[in-house]
Amino acid sequence: MTTPVLTRDEYFQALDRFRRPYQAAYLAMYSSQIGGIVTDPALWNVPADDHMVHRGDAVFEVFKCLGGRAYCLDDHLEKLKATAALLAIKTPPEFESLGSILRDTLRAGGEKDVLVRVTISRGPGGFTSSPYESPVGLLLVTVLRLKPPAPEKYENGVRVITAPFLAKDPVVATMKTCSYIQNVLVKKAALDAGADYAVCFGRDGLMTESSTENIALVSRDGEFLAPDWSLILNGTTLKRLMALAGGLVREGRLKAVRHAGLTRDMARQAAEALVCSTSTDALPIVTWDGEPLGSGRPGPVARELLRRIRAEYTDPASPWLTDLSN
Repeated sequence: MTTPVLTRDEYFQALDRFRRPYQAAYLAMYSSQIGGIVTDPALWNVPADDHMVHRGDAVFEVFKCLGGRAYCLDDHLEKLKATAALLAIKTPPEFESLGSILRDTLRAGGEKDVLVRVTISRGPGGFTSSPYESPVGLLLVTVLRLKPPAPEKYENGVRVITAPFLAKDPVVATMKTCSYIQNVLVKKAALDAGADYAVCFGRDGLMTESSTENIALVSRDGEFLAPDWSLILNGTTLKRLMALAGGLVREGRLKAVRHAGLTRDMARQAAEALVCSTSTDALPIVTWDGEPLGSGRPGPVARELLRRIRAEYTDPASPWLTDLSN
């Protein structure tokens, strides 16, 4: 068998043959490489020599829009720029027009309840690990149909296991990059074990996070506890939940909200635990390594925080929303 050398026309015909059902959730993509937006998922391509592809050398943030209104947009974009600066990834010139790019890409996608991913790659060039060989960065904006967890996950809770891998080095763990192989293996371990999520611990025995989610505990004496920011990504959702939990402290429903060194024993003995992320909000954990956590049912703090955070992004007058529909 001879491997064919394709013409341009044959190449695009091959892309048409590669269409898959999951691409139905892919709504629109902007790429600074082509200087525009495409809605055909077959055209969502990145150069093979881009550092994001062969080194994971890129940063990203994901936020959600409900009714065309982005939740906590400023926080997500500030984190994106800060991480890019830490890695000396230069934002391409198009980033200065990101506001209009977001609006136009969302409009092209045709739907208003979506997840938006903004990625800044070091860019194409060279195929080596040198960060100096890429002449210009690459900006991608992808818009995906929002698929929140099934309602029964909130009603019945989720199952977690202790990940069979040590946590990432804190220097890497605190940056949201596209170098995610360990995150993939953590998720695989959870699914292979019949669980929903796996949670990592470091060599010091302290809890960090899951594959793409933060974890928080509610102690039996009423403290809302999260790992220290020096060990984990400073997740926007976790920050908002901690702020909302502060309201429960003022109401006398919690004792305190703080960061702490969290161990396996603290997790197993917690009254409640939550999975926190942009797509999950606040999911209650009901079993850990096969053992019931707390009452083995979603607890009152998880329910109330879920109600309050959803109110922040469903109330059109919420100060945490940025309208991208106009």
